[in-house]
Amino acid sequence: MTAPARIPDIADSLRQQACAGDLRALDALLREVEPGVFALAMRMLGHPEDAREATQDVLVRVATHLASFRGEARFSTWVFRIARNVMITYRTRAPEAPDVSFDLLSTKLAEGRALTRSEGTALTDTAALSAEERAEAMDVARRCTQSFLMALGRDERLAYVLDVVFGLDGPQAAEVLGIAPAAYRKRLSRARERLETAMSNECGLISRNAPCRCHTQAQALRIAGPPATAPSRPALPVLEAPISYESLAELFSVVEVLRAQSRYAADHSLPDAVRRVLQERGWLGAS
Repeated sequence: MTAPARIPDIADSLRQQACAGDLRALDALLREVEPGVFALAMRMLGHPEDAREATQDVLVRVATHLASFRGEARFSTWVFRIARNVMITYRTRAPEAPDVSFDLLSTKLAEGRALTRSEGTALTDTAALSAEERAEAMDVARRCTQSFLMALGRDERLAYVLDVVFGLDGPQAAEVLGIAPAAYRKRLSRARERLETAMSNECGLISRNAPCRCHTQAQALRIAGPPATAPSRPALPVLEAPISYESLAELFSVVEVLRAQSRYAADHSLPDAVRRVLQERGWLGAS
């Protein structure tokens, strides 16, 4: 089973050193939490540049409010709460609900399948794909599964991501969201039913009986070409442990498919960027 993304519970000694003004300790702390915060930002916002900016915002708030942490909750819960407050209203360039819906996604996927059939280029055997075609199919897989997430409203999306991507238990997730455990379970159940039903009906990564395959949609994009008025698609962030398209296509689980794409390589430039912001705001002396 694929390990979930995580925001770790930092050792008290490291946190205390950071609070006391030890810049090396602060950098180490931020580097520990950055990958998990970025994973949450990517799944919530869907756009790499927006996710990076939101992650920096969260890390700045963690650094400037570190002394306010009293240990009444787990450190990871405290960081998740800060991230929730940032990301629940953060603006993103990625399309999302209500502009994105499961019905709209279904229609677009059907159009892609119809295009490959009309061109006589539909492939059913992944073994026949070239290395370039596999890479294109993997890119489609990552973007399409994110689009399904974006069809959930932000409250449901966050509840779902905390459970599926991060593996938080009910009490901790409810604490992060600031709601009762029963209310969290209800929200999560609704999000699971909507998203997993929609993906199972369409996505061949989830169900062998579903009509859609990522390499088919990649072929459709190649045939259609980029829309003249559409902005260029941003490059997706690098995964910590890249998975092949063939391996992804054998998972047949929403949880596994999302987790396999949610552990990103650490961005070591972010803590440095946070330090520059803190210096500009007068929180730190010049180094």
